[in-house]
Amino acid sequence: MSLNQAQVDAVEHLLMAFLKHSENAQIVAKVYEDAYSSIMGSDGPAGTAEKMASLEHLNNLRLQLK
Repeated sequence: MSLNQAQVDAVEHLLMAFLKHSENAQIVAKVYEDAYSSIMGSDGPAGTAEKMASLEHLNNLRLQLK
């Protein structure tokens, strides 16, 4: 595993732990919406395939919160 991937995994686990302990569903929904917008915007991956892969992963993470 590369250092970059390890960093991404650590941030993902940190965020998921935070969101799982959040008692406010509106905050969780807003975080998801902001992440979606970021991926689809200029801050997201450059290509369409990369954006779609990122969105798929984001949706999988969202399912883990339910």
